[in-house]
Amino acid sequence: MVAKLAAWAKQAGDKIFPFHRLNIGPRLTSCFVLIILAMLLGNAVLLWQFHRVSDQAQRLSGVDQELIAVLQAHTSLMSFYERLDDLAHSENTAGLLTEAELLRTALLEDSRRSRSVLGRLPPEVQLDPALLPTLQAIQDALPAELGAITVLAKSKDWQAVRLRLANQVRPLETRTSSLVENIDREVGEKRRQALLRIGEAQRRILLIVPLTAAMTLVFAAFLGLAITRSITLPLGRLMEGSKALAGGDFSHRIPAAGRDEIARLGSVFNDMVVRLQELYHELKSREIYLAEAQKLSQTGSFGWHVASGETFWSQQTFRIFEVNPATKPTVDLLMERTHPEDRALVQQTIQRAATEVRSFDFEHRLMMPDGSVKHVRVVSHPSTDNEPGDLQFVGAVTDITERKQAESLLRESEQRFRAIFNEAGSGITLVDLISGGPVENNRALQRMMGRSREELSRLATYDEVTCEEDREADALLFRELCDGVRETLREEKHLILKDGRSVWANVIFTLLRGPDGRPSRVIAIHEDITERKKAESDLQNAIEEIKKLRDQLYHENIALREEIDRSSMFEEIVGESPALQTVLARVAKVAPTDSTALVTGETGTGKELIARAIHKRSPRASRAFVSVNCAAVPPSLITSELFGHEKGAFTGATQRRLGRFELADGGTIFIDEVGELPLETQIALLRVLQEREFERVGGTKTIRANVRVIAATNRDLQAGIDAGTFRSDLYYRLNVFPIEMPPLRERKEDIPVLVEYFIARYATKAGKKLRGINRATLERLMAYTWPGNIRELQNVIERSVIVCETENFTVDESWLSHKLDTAEPAIGTLLKLPAPQEKKAIEAALADAQGRVSGPSGAAARLGVPPSTLDSKIRAHKINKHRFKSA
Repeated sequence: MVAKLAAWAKQAGDKIFPFHRLNIGPRLTSCFVLIILAMLLGNAVLLWQFHRVSDQAQRLSGVDQELIAVLQAHTSLMSFYERLDDLAHSENTAGLLTEAELLRTALLEDSRRSRSVLGRLPPEVQLDPALLPTLQAIQDALPAELGAITVLAKSKDWQAVRLRLANQVRPLETRTSSLVENIDREVGEKRRQALLRIGEAQRRILLIVPLTAAMTLVFAAFLGLAITRSITLPLGRLMEGSKALAGGDFSHRIPAAGRDEIARLGSVFNDMVVRLQELYHELKSREIYLAEAQKLSQTGSFGWHVASGETFWSQQTFRIFEVNPATKPTVDLLMERTHPEDRALVQQTIQRAATEVRSFDFEHRLMMPDGSVKHVRVVSHPSTDNEPGDLQFVGAVTDITERKQAESLLRESEQRFRAIFNEAGSGITLVDLISGGPVENNRALQRMMGRSREELSRLATYDEVTCEEDREADALLFRELCDGVRETLREEKHLILKDGRSVWANVIFTLLRGPDGRPSRVIAIHEDITERKKAESDLQNAIEEIKKLRDQLYHENIALREEIDRSSMFEEIVGESPALQTVLARVAKVAPTDSTALVTGETGTGKELIARAIHKRSPRASRAFVSVNCAAVPPSLITSELFGHEKGAFTGATQRRLGRFELADGGTIFIDEVGELPLETQIALLRVLQEREFERVGGTKTIRANVRVIAATNRDLQAGIDAGTFRSDLYYRLNVFPIEMPPLRERKEDIPVLVEYFIARYATKAGKKLRGINRATLERLMAYTWPGNIRELQNVIERSVIVCETENFTVDESWLSHKLDTAEPAIGTLLKLPAPQEKKAIEAALADAQGRVSGPSGAAARLGVPPSTLDSKIRAHKINKHRFKSA
């Protein structure tokens, strides 16, 4: 219940009095001020009630004074009347005169006093309306009546005096008597009401006093609970947070509402928890890093309290000693793991360090449970931060087993190296770069130089055993080694022996660097190559002799080839017709020159044979003859084919490629079907003919062209010039020496010779013996127009030899179609047509041949062109030959 009340008080206090926004000092001060204000409020209520009682008492006093004043006036008037009445009955004139003045003075004084008293009454006292007028009337009337009575008394008219008193003064007395009764009645009523109010005020005072005290106590308790709750609750949360923090819980947070010291303390606590959490994680990270570093470096840490003997080991130390981490480390455990031969050393070192309080650094061995031996290095120093008598050592233990094994292997390697160094077949020396003299040398070098070890060691510099002509080059090379420009170098040099003779040596210098990374020494390996140099000299002399014999043989071979060429330069060109002899005469004239030749004629007439004949008779006959068919290469690649390309010049150019012009350098290039060249390639070819230079596709390097150009075509180039498909300037550059090959139909006298030549050639290949030719067959061959010229004749002869089964050569009549006679005008026309008309002629021939290209009835035979050439033209014109098969 108390807790609920305290909670309610806290909530109400937070709503009414926001104490959480105040510090504790101002909060307590505010509480005391509010309590004092409550007490003052209660006292003010009491004072108000006392004031009301005082007002009623003053009103009661005023009423009493009013009554007394009226009674005094009434008494004075009655005394005045009775005295005068006595004097009037005694008819004592002297006495009346004497008393009259005194009575008048006393009556006026009493009237004035009564009026003064009534004027001083508090405003709360309400006077009778007739009171003051009555007193004023008495005050005004009595002096006149008294004067009249005095006059009457002097005249001894006592009857008149008595009448005067009875008629004039007696009514005044009666009037005041009635006034006194009214006022007495009113005063009694007012007194009764005042007493009632005073009683009520007294009862209220009796009620207010305990009620005010109780309310003050409740208010004080309420404020006390609220303030206590506002302090104890945050303190309790702070204690809970502290306990949670002590238990390692960093997630606990304290609500820091308000602006007081506890709220700020809670905020500081929360910040401290965050910082401690960061420090904890950082410490854990560092601990992990330290553990990993110790694991990688195979170094553990330890602590030793000398007085208590308590020892601390890190995880890596447990791993080094191969002890379970749950085991408590002790000095006895250390001695148990120590190698029996090293225990005395370890015990002595530990005792000396503890006694003399000094650092220690030593190495010893450990004996593992499996019998293996470990080498460790222990480094420790005493802690100087502890109090006297509280000695502690902190140190590190490193597993140096691998280093010890490496040192052992290094010693063995050094011994082996020393043995190899001394017994090596090559001479080895170690040269100091600072002094320039040899430091160490082996037996092989001693034998090579004819000097002892001591004699070589006494040399001031390595130059003393180097020939004078090699010293300057050696100095430059050594300078490069000293500067670190080169790490190794090889040279062949003369070395001076002890007896003054010199030997050839192949020396390999290798730079050695010191611990600081700077060049310090050079190891030089010497190999005696005197015999090799002698053999090389003999070999060089033999090579020179062979060169002389080769040159002599070359010149003799050239003379022989020229003789053979003169006798059989046209061995592949068969025929004796005048037309052919005219062509051969022109070939003989142009061959010795470097002039460009243009060979024209129908397909199959042997234009390439004429080009080869020109090359064989030219001075370039010993160099390459390169042929390229422009119709067989796609237009987009013909430039690369002729001039080559660089790597990456276009898609698919994965490496550099030499063009035909570069391959034919110094020789002859034969450009067949030159009329098929694209215009951009014609420009490049024109530059080669004019400037004798070109660039590869995608390249910038200009290449000189030492090439003779022979071009050939079966098209009418002049028609191409008119159609805009061939450049006129290129035509004039190519047509320096024109040679026109006659078609076979114009040299029919050569057909028998050609038939005999081809029969002998293909019969030998086929292994057949053909003794004669059927006359009808020869006549048929002579009568045929041969639109394919010699190439068609060659194909027909080869096919006939293959199928011939007798010794007499015959040709199937169906192979010589008579339809070709009507196609002859179309053939000649096709060769001279521009590209658009040529495409139409090819499509027409394909339609007649039903899409067939080769064969006797194919489109190629109808047009008089080779099937390969027609295929190239079909691809160039982008003709779909398959669409004609259904026609």
